[in-house]
Amino acid sequence: MASDICVRVGRRIRELRKEKGWSQQLLADHAELERAHLSRLEEGRREAGLRVLERIARALDVDVEDLVRRGSVKRSDG
Repeated sequence: MASDICVRVGRRIRELRKEKGWSQQLLADHAELERAHLSRLEEGRREAGLRVLERIARALDVDVEDLVRRGSVKRSDG
């Protein structure tokens, strides 16, 4: 179900990753995650903890809140 938070967050991560032109492996490397774990997150089959969300957000140059809220994404300043 698209309204499920895990699915929404996963879709947002995938969207931001693709905007950067990155593969799952490249994002996983930058976020210090296993590619298979990232894949399950993007598919909404795995729930991300706060530390994982923080690492993904940092790698994508966004704030954690941009991964979980509905609406447009604002890029972080640094």
